[in-house]
This record gives sequence, structure tokens and C-alpha cells, in this order.
Amino acid sequence: MGAQKPFRVLIVGGGVGGLAAAHALEKAGIDHILFEKGEIAPALGASIGIYPHGARILQQFGVFKEVNDETFPIEKSKDLLGDGSVFRQSDLFEYLVEYHGYPTPVLERRRFLEIMYEGLSDKSVIRSGTEVVDIIDSEENVKVVLADGTIEEGDLVLGVDGVHSRVRSMMWRNANTIVPGMITANEKKSLYTDYTLLLGLSETKPEMSQSTLTATHYHGKSFLTIGGKKHTFWFVFFKQERKHWPGLPRWTQADAEKKAAEVMDCPISETQVFGELWKTAIRTELVNVEEGLFKHMFFGRVVLAGDAVHKMTPNIGLGGNTAMESVVVLANLLNQTIKESPQGKPNAAALHRMLNEYQRLRLIRAKQFIEISGLVTKMQAWENGWYKFMTRIVPFLPDTTFANHLSNLLRGAPKLDFIPVPGNPQGTVKWDDDVFEAKQREAKSGSAFGRAVRNILSWTTTPILSLAAVYSVFYMVQGAKALSQTQTVVNT
Repeated sequence: MGAQKPFRVLIVGGGVGGLAAAHALEKAGIDHILFEKGEIAPALGASIGIYPHGARILQQFGVFKEVNDETFPIEKSKDLLGDGSVFRQSDLFEYLVEYHGYPTPVLERRRFLEIMYEGLSDKSVIRSGTEVVDIIDSEENVKVVLADGTIEEGDLVLGVDGVHSRVRSMMWRNANTIVPGMITANEKKSLYTDYTLLLGLSETKPEMSQSTLTATHYHGKSFLTIGGKKHTFWFVFFKQERKHWPGLPRWTQADAEKKAAEVMDCPISETQVFGELWKTAIRTELVNVEEGLFKHMFFGRVVLAGDAVHKMTPNIGLGGNTAMESVVVLANLLNQTIKESPQGKPNAAALHRMLNEYQRLRLIRAKQFIEISGLVTKMQAWENGWYKFMTRIVPFLPDTTFANHLSNLLRGAPKLDFIPVPGNPQGTVKWDDDVFEAKQREAKSGSAFGRAVRNILSWTTTPILSLAAVYSVFYMVQGAKALSQTQTVVNT
């Protein structure tokens, strides 16, 4: 009998989540291969922002310096009315550096993917131009069928192939074949869109800000612009009638030009109108702004991460960071499970327990990100009078209120738990897992360590708006209403 093959992960998708998974598995020494049906780093999308918790992961991957050098970190944020007047300015990003030791760079998504690819030690595991057309799942292993008819065998398929995930559809099919009715129609309809998004990037001109994020608020639409060293990234959100998967519309460049014509004269800063950015655009797209969380993140030997399973609106910019979080959590659990398994080969039962834990951890955190991201989108576009009211309260709240709530979210983020953070940049706020690890070291003397440090998930928020404080106002108003109703009942 030949030697047993090592545990092997088949990654499907070469975007942010896929390349992050390749880095994480490479660091863990877990055999893997990545299939991407197109090219690596295509000229699609606009930007990606890296928050401190994402930066810490990239520091472990060894690519954060290259990412940060590519642009100027965001320093300021502004909120504007439709006439171009500023009603709020924030120094939030300076607090984030103070608290967590990392800046918040925003760079072109394509360049980010190039840096991620270039940072891999072994690029032979990346197979671009290779489409996966079927998945054959069994108790012993899992196989993917490629478009050319060849078959690759492994022990786990990781689907990080985006919001239109083909892996997800094949997982659903396999699940309902083996357990009829497991994936319901309602779960499939969890993915929906309320907004369309016109996005693009333009060359940053000398008169443009190179480190400011600006949100401009209108009724039923909003603008977001982010200045950078090389490019200015811009996004225009339009409220639309809700559509569910699989009936999401498809858009053409002609549709994009029609939408742009509607907003050419809209101010997007104190000195610019949108038409100035549009006329100098390097590339543009009109896309759906999908939202959704699927409760089944895995079935059998197939697991999902990134937009394939937890999709959020991009106003906060948490989507890419959340995808990296998910693959890091999966890599940590997988690394531990392999080490605990005979000959490093987890059986189906051990794999199921591990994936169930992954799903439990990620459903909670992803739900928070999706809900708060959607709230920001509604507030920026003044979807109704209540969201506009909340937006206008924000200028009266100090930056530190919001910064502290955001810090509570960031400090609970995961990192790879089997390698150190090179340089380990520190701020005034310690990461929860660093505190946990320090207490574990102290507990080795023999006293029982009875309290696990848990991720703080009660708040997530946005560098644009102090949403935590807005929520506080909301609950105070609701409480006042409830008290008034109680007194009315008593008096009657």
C-alpha cells in the first residue's frame, strides 16, 4: 500500500477570499490548489479598503507593506448635503491608528489582487483559466470536474467564487439530493438587491484630495468618493425595487451611461460635480448591490466563504475584510483538526464537526456586518425620513464615541493562531486574542483558566457615520415611547 496522501483543499475562486485562503493554507503547510476560471487580478471593480483587523492578517501574510505603500491611508471623512455643503467632518481614522497601530489604506482592487498573488511563495498552485463545472462529493473524498474533462481530487472544496457562486449552486444540488428539502426556496431567496451601483475609478488630479472619504446624501441615492495616491474611486447608489435571487437584473455599459446621465450635475464635493469624474473615468460598471446571508455555509466536504455565502453592501467596505476573516477562521480550525487526526487525515465525522464550528462562528459575525452595512446604505441614501433624521444627528456626536464602538468590533477579529504577527504593531487597544493568549500563558502554572475571552460582536459600524451612537438614540426614543404607552395604560 502506498503512502497516504496529505489532506488537500481545492479552492474555487481567485478573488480576495481565494488568494487569502492560498496564503493561509500556505502558512499552515496544508496542501491546496486554486482554480480560477478567468485571469488573476482582472480589470474589474474599483477599490478595496483594509481596516486594521484586515491589515493584521495581511501582516501575517507578509504583504501589508506593499499594500500600504500603494496608496495614502485615509485620514479624514466628510458628509455632504446635495448642494455640496459639508455637515460633518471626522478624524476617525486617526483614532483607529492610535487604537490599533494600523492605517486604513484604500487601493485599486486589481492591484490588491496582484500584490496578493505576487506574495505567494508557491505560485504553481494557482491555476487561472480553469473552470470547475461539477463537484462529486462522497464520504471518503471530494472531486471537482474541470471544463476540459479532467478531475482533481481532494478532501475539502472551498468555494470563494463570488456572489454568483457556482460552487454554492452545486452544493445546494448535492445537499437536496442526499437530504431532500434541506436547502429551501426561502434560503435561496436570502440573496436580494435593493440598490444598483454605478462604480468606477478616475485618475487623481492635483486639485483632488488624496486621503479623504466623502459621502454625499440625497433622497433615494448617494455618492461615495475616496481619494488615493493614483486613483479616485467613486460609487453612486440608486434605490430600486427589491429583487431576489435568481431574478437579479444584469446591466450593460449602455445602462451605466444612462444612469450616469441622470446625475451628471450632482455635487460630490465642495468643488466638484459627478460629471467631472465620469468624463475622466478609467473604467466604469453598473452592478447590483446584493445583500444576503445563507444559513448553510457547508454541506458534506464543500464549504463556502466570502460573497458566496455572506454578501454585504459596500458602503462601509467590510466585504473583503470579512472574507479574509472567514478563511482565517477556517484555516485555524482546519490546522487544529489535521494535527489532532491520525496521520493528519480527518475523517468525515471530524470534518463535519470542524465545519459546523466554522459555520457557528461566522454566522454570528457575518450577520452583524451585513445588517450594519445595509443600515449605512439606507442612511446615506436617505431611504426614508427616519434614516435622514439619524444622519442629521451624527454631527452632534464626538468621534471618540463611534471610534470606541468600532474598536470593540475590530479588537475581536481573528488572526492566524499558529504563526506570529511580524513586527506585531500595537495601539492603545489590545486585540482580544492577544489578551486571551497572554492569560493562557499565565494559566500554564497550574491554576484553571475559567474565563474565555469572547469576540465583542454587539456593535459594528462605519467610518462614515457614528452608527453606534445613532442606535443609542434610536433605543432611547423607543424606550420613551414604551414608557409613554405604559403610563397611558396606568392612567386609564
